[in-house]
Amino acid sequence: MSIELDIRTLSLTLIFYSIVFGAGMLLYGRDHKSFVGIRLMGTGYIFIGVGHFLLGMRHVLNDFTSIVIGNPIIILGVVLVYRGLFRFIGIVPKLDYRLIFLLITFLAGSLYYYKFQVPDINARMILFSLTYSIICFIPAFGLWKHKKKHFNVQINLLFTMYLVMGLFHSFRLISTIREDQLLDFMNAGSIHSMAVIASEILVIMTSFMTIWIGTDKLQRKLSIMSRTDPLTQLYNRRTFEEDCDIEFSRADRTKSPFSIIICDLDLFKKVNDQYGHQAGDEVLKAFSGILRDNVRKHDTVARYGGEEFVILLPETDSKAAVVVAENIREKTQSVRVRSQDGSNLSFSASFGASHYDHNNDDNWVAVLNRADKSLYSAKEKGRNRVVSSDGEETDQSSP
Repeated sequence: MSIELDIRTLSLTLIFYSIVFGAGMLLYGRDHKSFVGIRLMGTGYIFIGVGHFLLGMRHVLNDFTSIVIGNPIIILGVVLVYRGLFRFIGIVPKLDYRLIFLLITFLAGSLYYYKFQVPDINARMILFSLTYSIICFIPAFGLWKHKKKHFNVQINLLFTMYLVMGLFHSFRLISTIREDQLLDFMNAGSIHSMAVIASEILVIMTSFMTIWIGTDKLQRKLSIMSRTDPLTQLYNRRTFEEDCDIEFSRADRTKSPFSIIICDLDLFKKVNDQYGHQAGDEVLKAFSGILRDNVRKHDTVARYGGEEFVILLPETDSKAAVVVAENIREKTQSVRVRSQDGSNLSFSASFGASHYDHNNDDNWVAVLNRADKSLYSAKEKGRNRVVSSDGEETDQSSP
């Protein structure tokens, strides 16, 4: 027994998928506003479903509603889906909405002409297929340009889907040009039934890719959160220690130098007591910015705890570490932070530095401990200075 699925039957499943996925996207987007584009995609799915509903109600609704309105609504839905998808991924589309509006308006006008002025089903299907293929080639081109900058596997799959969709509707266009004049769209050939299936694939595929990309985004966000300090956006203690393990193994194997700097904000408790914890937070963020801006890309800067920070400097000996610390110290004492009462707060920091001793250090903790002792020495000697475990010292009076 063979089962023949006509366009109206296929449209029912597409309408179901579109409405369910569209409602799901709208609800998800409402509760996860950081995922931009989700609600736009949901709206697009619903438009696709509504458009096919209007097409399926041909001979029940008037032809203007079913044909002239239904087809452009489908195209608009496809546009909203890819625009929302681009927003979600982080791609800025080049094509302006006004051009899309002109394309859809041209389609609606042409459908009206070939329905009420010069009735021609083939011409209407050719115009719809042409518009649909253009609307698929546009996101395919955008994804091809950006596939190396974002989620590679997902982008490649989406690019392939949109490209195949565009090619399919181009083939449908050519096939319609070559075939005999159709008398009833609902009883058209299999190529036109496959167009409905293609729309189902678009809805399902983009939904699945959105879930996949969203999962990756959440995983990356959680990874960043687990590795960084939320206030300063510097690395946290865990990340610093992991990087130290890696650097110690490399330095021990290659006999190359590395240094560690520990820095501590001077009299930070007084800032909190006198100006409040919000002012203290601003000082911490300002100091973090100084640290971040005055080290190399491959150096590791981390908040070790409270007002204490650490810097891992690969391929750096003790003298070079002192130069780095002194540069940061000088810039720190020149920075001002405005408090809530309008006061300009100045602050300083003390620094302890030490380098890896290949002959005596069994691990990086030994380097850190010497740097910590040097920091303690800097505090004892009056703060706002750099002290090295080698005995080198700089302070506010240094040239």
